[in-house]
Amino acid sequence: MKIAHVCFVGLLMAPPLWAQTDAPISAIDWLSQPGLAPLSEEPLVVGDPTRGAELAEIDVIELDAPVEKTYGLIPSKISGIPENFWTDLDPRMLRQILNSVPLSGLPAADDLLLRALLAETLGDETVLNTRVQALIERGAVQAAYSLLGQAQIQSQEGFALFAETALLTGNVERMCRQLNLSRHLSDNEALKVYCQARVGSWSTAELNFFTLDTLGAFPPTLSSLLAVDLDPELADSLGLPNVEPNQLTALEFQLRAGAGQPVPTQGLPLKFVPSDLSPSSGWKTQIEAAERLGAVGSLPAAQLLERYKSGQPSASGGVWDRVNAVQNLDLTLADPIIDPSDELLAFWTLMRARGLAAPLAHAWSPMLMKFDASGDGDDILFQMQVLSRSNAFDFEPAMARLQRINPHILSENYDRLMAEFNQEIPASLPFRSANMLRATGLITDGLEGNELALIEAVALFRAMGLTPLAQQLALEFMILADMR
Repeated sequence: MKIAHVCFVGLLMAPPLWAQTDAPISAIDWLSQPGLAPLSEEPLVVGDPTRGAELAEIDVIELDAPVEKTYGLIPSKISGIPENFWTDLDPRMLRQILNSVPLSGLPAADDLLLRALLAETLGDETVLNTRVQALIERGAVQAAYSLLGQAQIQSQEGFALFAETALLTGNVERMCRQLNLSRHLSDNEALKVYCQARVGSWSTAELNFFTLDTLGAFPPTLSSLLAVDLDPELADSLGLPNVEPNQLTALEFQLRAGAGQPVPTQGLPLKFVPSDLSPSSGWKTQIEAAERLGAVGSLPAAQLLERYKSGQPSASGGVWDRVNAVQNLDLTLADPIIDPSDELLAFWTLMRARGLAAPLAHAWSPMLMKFDASGDGDDILFQMQVLSRSNAFDFEPAMARLQRINPHILSENYDRLMAEFNQEIPASLPFRSANMLRATGLITDGLEGNELALIEAVALFRAMGLTPLAQQLALEFMILADMR
């Protein structure tokens, strides 16, 4: 007879995500972008984007049940990612490979990886934590927080990730309630003091701080920050050393901001950047944050465009030149009768090298596709249209035109690439993480100058049954390869 273990989530977890005032991101935002190629010829059915991740109030777990569980923000029928996608690699090997994947490659490859990280797939806690860590490193901290919200946090590693995402997204009360109830989940004494002060006993927090500080439990900077957190009057005399970007923790980042000495996110890892999207940040700061996240696919294209359009620049140079270029092109594209050539040239010159042409092309796709780009002088418009919706074009004619526009790309291997697309698929490979990550790594090699690696990646994607995606990658390569 199986014995069922009933676990009340309220004892270990905070209320369900849909009950919070800070609703989780809609993972569907990424899938709704017109530039994202389907993984098969079958149309994807987009569900309700407002639901987010949900937690049941009671979890019933059978003691002899498998340790694997389904976690994800996007249902399989929407994402196109198989449920067993992440289970083909040893969890330690998966972590090692994912850690080696660059933050940015071709947009379609970035989108595919993000889609897989967000999709409902099987895995144990180690696999879940690995996916969460990859999302954090890409700046998708709200998605990481929402994904962890589906799990019962039972290990120190899992709770450390949960605490990091909670601090980076401003959901500290939920995290601190859990830590105060289950202090064994962390050996971070500074975090325990911080959480006691937040949703526990202030006097207990002070007692623990002074006791532990006397014993030398905290580094000097963290000691000073915790002292100010407990006694804000000390902030006026607070002197802090410069930040080491790769050593900065989410807790120190939060404490420095609370002490009135926030750390600018320029030069910091991407996980800190979403804090600058807050309405309390200045417009310039919001734009620069949106650009960094948009360039790696961690911010939906429509949100990137909205940041550019949310004010009127009062200066010139730097970010303001980019704002003017985006706003001018946005106005021009709104009227398909007006020739957008001048505005497109200004935009292309400023934005292509920054990795922002593709996401903004996605945002403008409906307007871009209204223009006729058949003329010889419409090469930039045509490339923007391809970036916005590659599956709207016949592949071979589109590739031939891009080869004429950018003859220096694939100059020696263009015919070989096209021959690969004309061959029958020699074998069928499973669409699983090992094959996908290998192909993604080959895309990176291709961008770094090894064009034969791109051809091998195309063959891999086609062998996995992803020919539309392989075609999109080839088109993007013809446009963006020389930007690396």
